[in-house]
Amino acid sequence: MSPPVLPASVRRRAVFQLWLANLALGTIVGLNYLVHVPEARGLKVWAFALPALLSSVLTLTLVPAGLFVLAAHFVRSTNLLGTVQAAFWTLFQVLLFADTRIYNIFRYHFNGQVLNLVYTRGSEDTLHLGWQVWTTVMAGLTTMVALQSFLWKRALRSAEAASALSARRGLLRPALVWGAVLLPSVLLEKTLYASAHLGRDGEITRLARLFPLYAPVSMEDIASKVLGLAPTRPEPVELTGFELDYPLAHPRTPTDGPRPNVLVLVVDCLRRDMLAPETMPNASAWAARGSRRFENHVSAGNSTRYGIFALLYGLHGSYWFPFLAERRGPVLIDELARRGYEFGIFGSASMNYPELRATAWSGIEESVHDDFAPPEPWRRDELAGAALERWLVERTGAAAPFFGFVLLDSPHQVYSHPPGRTPFTPSAPDLDYMAMTRNEGPPPAVLEAVRNRYKNAVHHADAVLGGILTALARAGHADDTWVIVTGDHGEEFRECGFFGHTSAYTPQQLEVPFLMRGPGIENGVEQRPSSHADFAPTLLETLGADPALRGSWCLGENLFALPERRKRVLSGWNELGVWTEGAVLRVPLARLEFDVEVYDYAWNVVADDLPVLQAERGTLEQLGAECNRFLRRPAVD
Repeated sequence: MSPPVLPASVRRRAVFQLWLANLALGTIVGLNYLVHVPEARGLKVWAFALPALLSSVLTLTLVPAGLFVLAAHFVRSTNLLGTVQAAFWTLFQVLLFADTRIYNIFRYHFNGQVLNLVYTRGSEDTLHLGWQVWTTVMAGLTTMVALQSFLWKRALRSAEAASALSARRGLLRPALVWGAVLLPSVLLEKTLYASAHLGRDGEITRLARLFPLYAPVSMEDIASKVLGLAPTRPEPVELTGFELDYPLAHPRTPTDGPRPNVLVLVVDCLRRDMLAPETMPNASAWAARGSRRFENHVSAGNSTRYGIFALLYGLHGSYWFPFLAERRGPVLIDELARRGYEFGIFGSASMNYPELRATAWSGIEESVHDDFAPPEPWRRDELAGAALERWLVERTGAAAPFFGFVLLDSPHQVYSHPPGRTPFTPSAPDLDYMAMTRNEGPPPAVLEAVRNRYKNAVHHADAVLGGILTALARAGHADDTWVIVTGDHGEEFRECGFFGHTSAYTPQQLEVPFLMRGPGIENGVEQRPSSHADFAPTLLETLGADPALRGSWCLGENLFALPERRKRVLSGWNELGVWTEGAVLRVPLARLEFDVEVYDYAWNVVADDLPVLQAERGTLEQLGAECNRFLRRPAVD
């Protein structure tokens, strides 16, 4: 027998009560964010943080709650209404908890970067969550469905009882009680934030980033226009164009210029300190036999997307999305193709994620080989390396020069290596993300075992590199080939409070080995600051491109003529970093994201940042100009 049809007013009242219950539950889940409130802070900090948490959960739940209240007016079946709400609120609470785990590792929330990982084809080669995560997810879903069912039945009984007593009294009492809590909370935290933003109180404004989709309120524009107060913070870098104007001039190389072969060997997540005989015996021995070693080198991004983009384009990561939208390859590849180079591009993980097929390799997709079937990254590395070795041997005697590229994936999380090959112990049997995302951080023994697992993966990648270098010599190209060994970015193990990469501009996430060897390359150690963005101009200028035109197609320097001092630009998702001599600037690419922030190299906030920002105002202005140099606004009909 179907349940009796309840009046619409009762259904709405029950929906309202279920929302209040989930608002309270979401706030409890969100308490996990508050473990990141700095210790020994005063009452003002907590007077902001607690109401801001409640306000943020309110923001996340208000629209769906309103839609459910509206649906309750038309949907007569309480079973259907309860089922839909249970599904939604279960998903909401599980995703909110997942967001707290994401924030524990990366210090950002669900954003475009996370969604890009989920929906982009090929990301399955990179994302391996492990059984611990899926067990937790299934347990959470099961528990939450049961809880939501219980809460809905309880809300229906409560709403019926309230209706029997007094519709007005039953409806208004919870609204009045919660309104007395919610409205003052929102007003308090917005007032505190606006006051802190106007007074440059970073202690408060930085806390706002703890909460997902926090809606900031700024009084600076009003203070500037109404009160005549001059703004004290620099403007964010804004991209004024939407279409590419690239290159401004093409870097032409002469027909009779040098034509060395080029082989770029990239290892994912390769920290600079991994280049040592115990972890990378093959690469270390190869380098010791004669190479140029860049000791003060950084990837120009804290992820594969931006590190490889800088390496091949010589541009800041702010240009990634315009190039992706137009499927525009780098002039480096264009010019090499024009000069008759043959290409062999190999990746053990899909080059659809990140979207290198649609950017760097868009003009030479037929030369990309990344379809290696085994699920284990270590085995795919072996197959990609073997495919590159065969390609080198098969083209022995070919007249045309070649450009070879490989990206090895095994040192990427989950740090994959062949079973039993564990020169570094104790080694974690797998990567337990639930342990790594605990509020208090992983136990030291767990962290050490995970780090050893990473080192074992690096050791295996080095074995693959050794095979490639041997094949290069066997093909007779050891002396006529530029060989570059590097990483796309680094990897952090909580040295500065983070795990992995993509989260900050720390040395551990950015410093990578950079080795060069080949004709015309002087052996030795280079201590001047260098970047991935310097590779493309170095190669083309060696082939004869005019250095005077460098700024018309890239933003890097020549690795053989580096300046003694420089400020290096680094890229992350929707933001940039700048390494200056004494500090790191974190620069938003969207006005509403955050203000320009200043950190030291251990990623501690510089509280008195105004002197640094004033001293680096010219740096920020130059950064803005560089980010817009190769953009133009679309023509208006």
